[in-house]
Amino acid sequence: MNWKRILGIAAIIVAILCIISIQHQEIERLRNERNKYERNTETLLSDVQTYKVCDSLNAAKVSGLELTIKEYERFRSEDAALIKEMTAKNRDLVAVNKTQAQTIINLQAIPKDTVIITKDSVVVPAVTVHCGDRWFDFDGLLTESEFTGTLMNRDSLVLAETVRYKRFLGFLWKTGKIKDRQLDAVSKNPHTTIEGIEHIVLEK
Repeated sequence: MNWKRILGIAAIIVAILCIISIQHQEIERLRNERNKYERNTETLLSDVQTYKVCDSLNAAKVSGLELTIKEYERFRSEDAALIKEMTAKNRDLVAVNKTQAQTIINLQAIPKDTVIITKDSVVVPAVTVHCGDRWFDFDGLLTESEFTGTLMNRDSLVLAETVRYKRFLGFLWKTGKIKDRQLDAVSKNPHTTIEGIEHIVLEK
C-alpha cells in the first residue's frame, strides 16, 4: 500500500514538473514574441539615421525588423514575389535589405564644335560635351534639331550588420538573446545620398 502511495505521489510530482516546464517554455516563448514586437514597433517608428563617413561619403543606419516568412509574404508581398522569381523558395531566405538612393551631380564641361556625316554624306554641324569622374561619365551631342546623350552612373554600397546581445543581469556575460539589430549602409559614390533603407531578418 505504501509503495502504491509513493508511486502515486511520484507520478503527481512528475506531472506537476512537466506542467511547470511546459508553462515555463510557453512563458519564455511569449516573452520573446513580446520583445520582438517591441523591437519591431520601435524600428517602424524610428527614422533612418543619416551621417557622414570619411568626410564626404553618405551613410545611413536603420534597426532591423524581425519577421517570419508568412509575415514577410503578407506585409511585403510585392518584394516577396520578386525575390521568389530570383530564389525559387522564399523559405530559404535569411534576410532582405532594400535601399533607396538619390544621385545628384553638378555638371560642368567645355563644349566642342564638331560635325556629323550622315548616311547621305550630309555634313551636320554639332556641339559635343563630355564630363565625368571615377563615378560617372556624361556625353552629349547637340545639333540644330536635337540633343542626345548618355549618362553612366557607377555606385558601390557597403552594408554592415551589427547584432547586440543581452547580457546576464544586464552587465555580465553575453546571452543568446538579441537586444537589437542594426544595418549600416555606406555609398562609396560621393554624389549619392541614401534616402531610405530597410533591413528585414527572416525567422525560421
